[in-house]
Amino acid sequence: MGKAADVIRIARGEIGYREGFSGGHWNNHQRYSPAVPGLEWSQNQAWCATFVSWCAREAEVASLFPVTASVWTACDWFKSKGRYSTYPAIGAQVIYGRSANSHTGIVVAYDSTYITTVEGNTNANGSAEGDGVYLKRRRRRDAYVHGYGLPRYAEGVTTADPALKGKAGFTYKATASGPTTGGSHSGSGKAKTVTVKAGQTLGKIAASAGVSLAALLAINPQIKNQDLIHPGDKISIPDKGAKPPAKSKPMVSLSHIRAAAVRDPGLSQGGTTYPADVRHVEAALKAEGLLDSRWCDGAFGSMTRIAYANWQKRARVGGPPDGIPGIASLRLLSTKHGFTVKG
Repeated sequence: MGKAADVIRIARGEIGYREGFSGGHWNNHQRYSPAVPGLEWSQNQAWCATFVSWCAREAEVASLFPVTASVWTACDWFKSKGRYSTYPAIGAQVIYGRSANSHTGIVVAYDSTYITTVEGNTNANGSAEGDGVYLKRRRRRDAYVHGYGLPRYAEGVTTADPALKGKAGFTYKATASGPTTGGSHSGSGKAKTVTVKAGQTLGKIAASAGVSLAALLAINPQIKNQDLIHPGDKISIPDKGAKPPAKSKPMVSLSHIRAAAVRDPGLSQGGTTYPADVRHVEAALKAEGLLDSRWCDGAFGSMTRIAYANWQKRARVGGPPDGIPGIASLRLLSTKHGFTVKG
């Protein structure tokens, strides 16, 4: 089971990603909508909520978050489960807008005044209709901040909500921070402390440590003005000495693939059931020399069925070669071609 730390690392690993640009403007075309089963339709639309759903899926905690492209629906989902608070929490889904329908992101740190978040479809100014994934720092008590959805993480939730102090599944902390690095660049998540010397700036300290200024600010919530530090101040520095973890592999659902293999051949041309999952399988079949690239379209149609049946014959595991994936043949294919299988 994934943890809040996994969600945060994955989200942080996307910082710097930019959506498509055409006709002289940003166009909301991004890589997250096609990768979340059920949200393929949201391509070219506002994608902040889709980004959160994608992070949860990549961290293997999709069931702990709403799968939606709607900020309001995300808020309502957490409320319906009694998992909504006006106080921040590590790995929480922050909801913005007076009507809970403007914007959303993932909380990676907080103190008594600020929250630090990773947000998709924003920009340097913090817009709810931006151009990419950014690390943001916002005031907790701004009227724009509506509240926070609290995923039911296996390890529990670290929160600033005093009403949850001492309750099962919650740890109260007035100030807290998750991992400070992400993706394939993740370190140990630990930090060391240095003392500011005369003449040093925060930018120089970050450069000397080999980390970004944003990463430094994220784990030093006591710094209110990045241009104002003093000799003798204590600064936390992310520890980069640990070996980076391997980049997470895409996950394919066996139940989704089997459903697509049964349903898609009877659909009209271009019809799909679970295209994000199917594309991983089709790419693997293509790499095996069993499927032509023109049929790698996300639909588990008749040509993909034939190709998979030939894979079953080659693999010689599981049941009869009927073109409908079973756990043994799909896992063998995933081992060879870099994805994982959820049974």
